[in-house]
Amino acid sequence: MDRINGLSDDIICHILSLLSFKEATSTSVLSMRWRYLFAFRPNLCLDDQEVGGGDSFIDFVDRVLVVTGNFPIRRISIKCRMSIDTGHVTRWMVDVLEHGVSYLDIDIISEDDIGFVPLEIFTCKTLVELKLARGFYAMVPDYVSLPSLKTLFLSSIWFCNRDCCPLGRLLSACPVLEELTIIGGCWQHIEFCRTVSSSTLKKLTITSSFHYEYWGITIDTPSLAYLEYSDLVPRHFPFVNLESLVEAKLALDLCSDSNPTNLIKGLRNVEVLELSSGYTSQILYDFREAIPVLSKLFRLSIKSNSRHYYIWNLLPILLEKSPKLETLVIKGPLSADRYEREYGLSCPVKVLEITEYGGKYEELEQMEHFLKKLPCLELVKVRASAINDKEKSRITKDLLMVPRSSNCNIKLKFC
Repeated sequence: MDRINGLSDDIICHILSLLSFKEATSTSVLSMRWRYLFAFRPNLCLDDQEVGGGDSFIDFVDRVLVVTGNFPIRRISIKCRMSIDTGHVTRWMVDVLEHGVSYLDIDIISEDDIGFVPLEIFTCKTLVELKLARGFYAMVPDYVSLPSLKTLFLSSIWFCNRDCCPLGRLLSACPVLEELTIIGGCWQHIEFCRTVSSSTLKKLTITSSFHYEYWGITIDTPSLAYLEYSDLVPRHFPFVNLESLVEAKLALDLCSDSNPTNLIKGLRNVEVLELSSGYTSQILYDFREAIPVLSKLFRLSIKSNSRHYYIWNLLPILLEKSPKLETLVIKGPLSADRYEREYGLSCPVKVLEITEYGGKYEELEQMEHFLKKLPCLELVKVRASAINDKEKSRITKDLLMVPRSSNCNIKLKFC
């Protein structure tokens, strides 16, 4: 210990930065000199599950931010699972911005009130990644400048602006933004169309806001490569630009006046497509006239369940519209199609994946139909479940007995 104490504070701080934050904080009891050395590290993770919650957590964070002074902090994460006064959180955000922070992650639970995003956030020149979760109010000011921001994650953030589209104003001030995630919350006042417009955005995730009052959503993202959209379909999509889209995951829900026409048309360049709910298949089938030729699509995943038969109505249409499709994945229970449908003699699917197979008679019938109607199949991957070895043997025998081309192999795995 004497040998370590002989080291300079800078060297000790560097050593502590190589430890987990929990391990580093445990050294604070060694002596007065060591009490706050753990805080002088470029990456800080302040979690009430590790240092105690409530008032003790507030006091701990306050002391850490005070003793670090002007020490540069590159990344800071503040997570609190016990409800606290959000006024402290707003103050902490202002404090860490003075340290030149590049990565800021705030995840706070508050049962009594909702915190406010400080205005200083919107003009921070050093922020590269900003994550705000569990509920904040935000008033986007007239002047916004986030020249370094590449990743923006907003969970349950409620924008208060009533005179503009605040998200549009925010994105216009992020010239290098590459990734945007919006979960829940309220984008803006109901009089304004929701707008996601960015020439640099590459990854966009929108999930579970389900606000019926929205009139429409504009998506103008010419560089977007990945789209994950899980939400109620609005009344219309005034404008959709997804020219560079490579992968899309859709879990859509519908109300009486929803219209996804322009969103569906915008999928024309997608290469990997996942329809993550039965309702999504129903919506695409109902608006099937809008489905474009998917000339680049090579992998299609569709969620199946016993309540939604729209997958079987939609599947022939998608296969016909996908001249380069190589892999078809059926996720969920393999419910049987009531009709024997044609998929076309030129259907190019080479790989069929079934993720949940129970070996029931109707499932076996559907497998027989696939192997009969997909002429180019080379490999069928089946993930099956069985209660015992006897059941495994029966399922294996039944599948291997299904008539198929000599070029088609079946790969069965039990889980």
